[in-house]
Formats: sequence, C-alpha cells, structure tokens
Amino acid sequence: MDMPGQEAPLLLRETIGPVAVLTLNRPAARNSLSEQLIGALHAALDAAKRDDAIRAVVIAANGPVFSAGHDLKELTARRSDADGGRAFFDHMMTTCSAMMQAIVALPKPVIAAVQGVATAAGCQLVASCDLAVASDAATFVTPGVDIGLFCSTPAVALGRNVARKHAMEMLLTGEPVSAARASEIGLVNRVVPAGSERATAIELATLIASKSAQAITLGKIAFYRQIDMPLADAYRLASEAMARNMMVEDACEGLAAGIEKRPPQWRHAAPSPSAAPLSAPHAAVDHDNYSDDDIRGILRGVKTIAMVGASANTVRPSYFVFKYMLERGYNVIPINPGQAGKEMLGQRFAASLRDIAQPIDMVDVFRASENLMPVLDEVLALPHRPKVIWTQLGVRNDEFARKAEAAGIMVVMNRCPKIEYGRLSSEISWMGINSRTLSSKRAPAPNGGFQRLSLERQSQGGGETAAADRAARENNSSS
Repeated sequence: MDMPGQEAPLLLRETIGPVAVLTLNRPAARNSLSEQLIGALHAALDAAKRDDAIRAVVIAANGPVFSAGHDLKELTARRSDADGGRAFFDHMMTTCSAMMQAIVALPKPVIAAVQGVATAAGCQLVASCDLAVASDAATFVTPGVDIGLFCSTPAVALGRNVARKHAMEMLLTGEPVSAARASEIGLVNRVVPAGSERATAIELATLIASKSAQAITLGKIAFYRQIDMPLADAYRLASEAMARNMMVEDACEGLAAGIEKRPPQWRHAAPSPSAAPLSAPHAAVDHDNYSDDDIRGILRGVKTIAMVGASANTVRPSYFVFKYMLERGYNVIPINPGQAGKEMLGQRFAASLRDIAQPIDMVDVFRASENLMPVLDEVLALPHRPKVIWTQLGVRNDEFARKAEAAGIMVVMNRCPKIEYGRLSSEISWMGINSRTLSSKRAPAPNGGFQRLSLERQSQGGGETAAADRAARENNSSS
C-alpha cells in the first residue's frame, strides 16, 4: 500500500497463477503513455520474459480510459527545447515503438483487457497485443488527423491487424469505432459485458498458459516471422519451425499422451534460443558465442545478400567473401556509391540499400564499428527489412545490435560468413585451410565442384575439433 503523500506507481504488477497482469495506473492522465510509463511497461515485459513461472501476460488499465495514447502535454512541453523538441520526439517515437515490438517479440502470449477508450498509441497498444478482450462500452480511435498529426506509428500495428481499407478509414477519418465493430474487423477477439473484460482476459490467459509453453514459444515466433513473407518463404520457415517443434520434449509427451489417451504432462519451460525459428525477434543473444544451429539456420535461410562496402579490388577481403558466397548459390548484391552502375562478377553495384528493388534477406557489412549506425538507419527505412545484419571480423557495436534487435532483426557480429560456411560444411576441414587439420574424407560436392552447406549437424570427426573451429573464426586471412 502507498504511504500518504507517496506517488502511486505508474504501472501495477500482479501475478495470478501463471499470468502476469500489468495495469496502467495513470487514470487522472487518462493512462497516457508518458516516457516513464513506456519505460515501466517495457521493463515489466522484459521481466515477464525472463520469469519461467509466467506463461502469459494481461495488459489492463485503471479508470474509465484504457489509454489516451502519447502524453501530449509531455510532448508539447519540449517545444521550448533548442531544436523545437525534435530530438525528444525522435526519442519518444523510437522508445514507444521498441516497447510495442517487445510485446510482439515476447515469447509468451499478451492479451489486452480494454475497459474504455483506446486512443492513438493506446489503440496501437491493443493492436500490438496477440489477443484483445474488450468491454462492450470500449471504443477505439486514431484521431491524429483532427489535430494535424497523422497516426503513423499506430498505423503500423493497426494495419497488421485489420484489413487495409478498415485501417485507412480509421486513420483518415479519426472517427471512433465501437467494440462490436472492432470485433467485426478483427481488432479485438471478444466483446464482453462492461466490468468483466479483465476477468475474461485473465481466464483466457490462464487457458493458454495450460498449454505447452514450448509449443507456444516456437509458434508465436514463427507466426510473426512468416506473416509478412512471400508464400513460399512463409511455408519454408513454418515447416522448419514445425520440424524443430517436433523435436522438443513437450511434442514427444503430447504425441505419446494422445496415443495413450491420457492428459499430457507439460514441461512448461521455454525452449533454448537455438531451438527457436530463424530470426526470432528480440531473442536474448550472446554476441560472444553464437550457436552453430543459429549460424547454420541463417546461412540456410537467406537467399539475397546485400554487401555494404563491397570492393572490386581483388585483394580486398570483401571481394573474396563476395566471390565465395556468389559461387555457393547466393544472390549477392554489391553496395558501394563509388562503384554504382559498374559490375563485379556479373553483379551490378548499387549506390545504397534503398536502390535495391528486391527484398533483401541479409545485409553483410564491411564498415568500421563506429559506422554501423548509419547503415542500420538505412536498413530500418527499407519497406521490406532484412532478416539479418552480419558484420565482419573485428566489427562489433553492441548499441547497434540492441537497436537492430529491437526492430526484430537478427544480428551477427565479428564473424565472416565465408569462414562460417566453410566451417559448418566441412569445407575448411577438408582443405586444411585455417583448421590445422587435413581430412582424408572429402564431403560430396554436388554442384559444380563446390561443397554446399549441409542441412544437418556436422559430426565431430573429420578433423572438426574445437581448436579448428576457433582458428577458423579468429583467422580472417582466407576472407
């Protein structure tokens, strides 16, 4: 209980069985998303992610309004800044967007319990949740056009929940949408009598929490990863996710229980990061130690690579990597403004990433660590963001990695894809390059004489020792 004179917390946290209930607690300010409230909500989501006992999250609110969106008083007060508030506005939009993405990236279901009006970023918050339960008195509105401020960031989540024309009608008119209409267009899942929305959301969360945590983690990651992919790529990723899911403990238990006609006994623990599908957004990544499964998954899952800083100089490392990856069947596009329009090994140079018309799966960066942020800004402005950004040996910037991962992009730093491909395919071991070992067993080379990356784990034989792996990573003379 708060002491007299003590300011009430902006966010209330309660645990009900396996469910974490996070309640916005600024009723006097219509639960507007101030900088502090956004930070508190993001921190609570991170805590729920780390807590194995929590298997679902409910976001609710106190007072008659679910959330009025951004705190306009807080934003307007920064007009007096030297830059007219621009830096603070950039900070707030980026911070809020990262929090919304943390909801999507959380490997546990998040359910909104909406009791009143959800306005602008408040509507965005509802749309960002996996599910939503609304009071029959709730309304949803994106009224930015009424104050000369189009709801562009809410449009991201809204446009991914409802049909395009429904989203544009809300955004262009600023007119409120009833709970019943929100249910019709797919913004909310259930409409319940006023006052029962919180209990219904907790009941729904508890039901989901009774299922396999392993299956739900893998399934949620795969769902959001595939949703914006072309059909063939979506099925490829989903097939991989299903195959991985079949290998986890809960799948074995569930199938056995079905055959034996008994209730399953779930392990209720999330799978390890290496068991997650490719490019699991916001996965906790140890950038000192990448698993072979993750590296293999990347090299197996990407097709088109944009190489920023590619050089036509045949003695430069970028040229070696470019030629190697091109020969192994990847579509590699060189990026260098000084070479724009010229060709290298049959591939035309582009001046920048934005000049590439086709979607890019991976960006391979030959730039110094301090020059990574401008590359990331260019990546984030692309209409179709890549799955992965990879930086070369000796190139690392943890702030860059955090920002990219917050945007749902997987990051690999201080590694060479040429070396990693050769190491994982046994090519380096067979040749004796950088491995200190020469294997007498040559792996099959089905395509033009080049060893292709195996889809299976490599055996520990054939000279693939830990020392060889370390040597391959640390010595970049071959790249």
